[in-house]
Amino acid sequence: MPIDTPRRARMLRNRLLVSILTAATLVGAVTGCSGADDAPLPLTALVLESDALPAGYTLYTQATVDELIGVNRRTLEQAETVEFRPEECRPTADADFNPRLTSENTVLLVAQSESGTLSEVVSTVVRDLGADRRATTGACRIVTAVPTRGTLATAEIVTRNTELTGPRGDFVKQSVVVRSDTVTTLGDGGVRVRSALLSNVLVQRPDGQTVTVQLNVAGPDSAVQPTAPEAIDPPLSDAEFTELVQQAAERAAR
Repeated sequence: MPIDTPRRARMLRNRLLVSILTAATLVGAVTGCSGADDAPLPLTALVLESDALPAGYTLYTQATVDELIGVNRRTLEQAETVEFRPEECRPTADADFNPRLTSENTVLLVAQSESGTLSEVVSTVVRDLGADRRATTGACRIVTAVPTRGTLATAEIVTRNTELTGPRGDFVKQSVVVRSDTVTTLGDGGVRVRSALLSNVLVQRPDGQTVTVQLNVAGPDSAVQPTAPEAIDPPLSDAEFTELVQQAAERAAR
């Protein structure tokens, strides 16, 4: 479960939506072109095509993986100053997965709409989905995070995770798909809410290679309000998101 704070959300949106890859990489990602018919498809051909994006989402830019690595590193550093309740729900998968990403083993796609930001990572680095499941289900279905430093120090961030249906197919080795609804209570009593749809899938390709497909759609932080609403609107419906995850898994399995 990622640390879901307004600061992190701003960092991700600002940093992931300002970088443009080279024309060759962009064309490869959008069109899915490869070389000879019998040659293995490159990673850039395994991300979603632009016409598969949800209505209203535009392939705004494809940020560099190096930039993603930098953002992830700073996020992990911030996570070290956050207290989790229960403590055993502290997320651990990112700390193992993110440092191993490189521009050679990972491709990143980003799209944006008025209601949210979509990001997809396809990587030959195999993520620990067991750790993801432990941090988002069972006793960790509801987790409270309290930053001890920075502008959000002493704020309470309560995340409620709802497990969604994972993708289907013989090529799916493991999957964790959740909707995370977050209520942040600030020091002055004001409240911000946010909903994100998160998925991690291990996909086996025809040559036996396993790739990690990470597809997330995050809504923006709400304005500060006196109390939390009864329901938090996600950027996509659960059904729309699970269908998109299915399409992403199928494409990565080629």
